[in-house]
Amino acid sequence: MNQPRPRADKRRNKHHPKYDNKHDNKHDKRGQQRNDLWATPGPLPLVEPISVPAEVGAMLRSLGDPPMNNGAAAGHYFSTVVERAAAVAVALAVSADVLAGADRD
Repeated sequence: MNQPRPRADKRRNKHHPKYDNKHDNKHDKRGQQRNDLWATPGPLPLVEPISVPAEVGAMLRSLGDPPMNNGAAAGHYFSTVVERAAAVAVALAVSADVLAGADRD
C-alpha cells in the first residue's frame, strides 16, 4: 500500500555535449578563460617593513563594551587576545627581518 512508486529510468545521455569530456576545457561555463594551475608565477613584490603600533587595543576599545552580560570582562578578554596576536605578529616580523626600525646587518 505505502510502497514508493517505481521510478522511470532517467539515464544521462552520455553523448550529450554537457557530458562530453572532449570539448574545450580552457574555458569555463561563462566563457571566461581558466588560469593554468601549473604555470610559473611571476616574481614576488618587495616586502614593506612592518611597524609596531603604539596601542593595539585602541580600535577595539573605541567600539565600547560588547553588548552582553558582563561585557566589561568580555571586553578585557578580547583586548588580551588582540594584544597577544600583536605580540605574535611582531615576533614573526622580527624572525623574517621585516620589522621597521630594526638594525639591518
